[in-house]
Amino acid sequence: MAELLREQLDKPGILGIEPKPRESRQKLLLSENIINELFDSNCGIENIVILHINHCMENSFEFCRVLSTVFETVIFVGAPYNNLMPPIEDSFIGYAAIDSKDRKTSDIYRNGVICDTYGGGFIELVHKMIEQAVINDIIPLLEKGKRLLVIEDGGYHYKVFREFSKQYPILISSMLGAVEQTTSGTLRGYRLARELGYYYPHTSVARSDIKMNIESRFIAERVVEELSRFLYGINAFLEFHEILLVGYGVIGRAIAQLLKGRAVDLCVYDTNPTIMNVAADDGLMTVTASDYGGFPTDTVLIGNTGVASVDEHMLSCFFAGNGKKLYLVSSSSQDIEFQTFLEMTEGKRPFPDNSVLKAIYTSTGVDEYVFSCVNNEGSKMEKSVFVIAKGRPVNFFRTNVISLTNCMIDLIFAQMILLSSWLCYHPDAEKRLYMLGTDMILEEKCSEEELLNKWLSLYHFSMTDGRELLTDAHPAKMLLQEHFFRMRM
Repeated sequence: MAELLREQLDKPGILGIEPKPRESRQKLLLSENIINELFDSNCGIENIVILHINHCMENSFEFCRVLSTVFETVIFVGAPYNNLMPPIEDSFIGYAAIDSKDRKTSDIYRNGVICDTYGGGFIELVHKMIEQAVINDIIPLLEKGKRLLVIEDGGYHYKVFREFSKQYPILISSMLGAVEQTTSGTLRGYRLARELGYYYPHTSVARSDIKMNIESRFIAERVVEELSRFLYGINAFLEFHEILLVGYGVIGRAIAQLLKGRAVDLCVYDTNPTIMNVAADDGLMTVTASDYGGFPTDTVLIGNTGVASVDEHMLSCFFAGNGKKLYLVSSSSQDIEFQTFLEMTEGKRPFPDNSVLKAIYTSTGVDEYVFSCVNNEGSKMEKSVFVIAKGRPVNFFRTNVISLTNCMIDLIFAQMILLSSWLCYHPDAEKRLYMLGTDMILEEKCSEEELLNKWLSLYHFSMTDGRELLTDAHPAKMLLQEHFFRMRM
């Protein structure tokens, strides 16, 4: 035994084993497993084209690879939260937008080659990439008899498809349906449908038990981690600050649970009285829209609503209070949480009357806007509003940093595969909104509990029964789901 050990020590490396760099690509075990279980030739998968719209991140690329094992053509459009480029490979066609050298426009790439340049905002830029994908790739395939399925995070495609429906009627007639991942994307599709009706079936995992009870924990954790990092970068920190949570749904409440043990003053504002009561029952201070607590001290505001949560009145309350610094941090998709303030900085609308912009300072991921103002006591003050991660979700902003681990987001991707299979096997489904968690017909092949148990088993996690995890819900879960249930028709 001693001789064997001596021989190993004489070899290069550790005990004779040469260390290798860890492979950056992490597989999606559950998605790979379930896609092979749910799909067969009976649903005509050889004639189905996938348009996958998601964050431009490695786990999205890996999901494209999984989809390509079943579907012949997968087209990916990457929402440009960062300047990451999809890999150029045979498994999928990739679109991305990268800041141009002047940083005033963005270059749109298709498989690494510039195909357009655009100078609009974030959402408009995603729309432009979808337009390019429709014209360059999707329409030619549909004209050959293929059918289209959209798998998305954000609801970006709805507006583009509506606008293209007259020019390319085949775009709608060939649609099997759409699978949406987020609350904001589901709402975006619903608002268009409310005016013009549903053109094709819309399905969503946004209010599923897994999204509400499992994923929310991980998103909250990453939001707090990334927020802390950005604050450290500007010589600040969370401790000893007032934290104003705007929105106390599944993400807002999960963030509150994480912060309860820290030396911060937590307070909550939500437009729904029932949700406000949940926050009060959780032992948190709630504030009203009259003054949002008055901003007596420096405040970190975390927006969790998916809509423009900071309006002119809220900003006026901050300028009138005694706090000198307001940090704006978003946990929701896209860049609409602080849209009102960002439009003020772009000159599209005026700042509140009690403030004058004096200076702007920029650093990596943080923009500081310095104002001169007069508070409620009549004192002149200099105050700063810090916009973190350009008002985009803080957990997606940094390039080459994961928002959620592959093994975590794998569970959500598997849900989207589940809904994709339902649409493929029900090509004549009624044109309406279907919500996983309330529409039980979506679980005819696999329930959420079965899916969760598969995930726990494949990754060898300590819990073996997901039932308990799925029942640990937001106290207002039924209210949060009911809102979408009423939107179905």
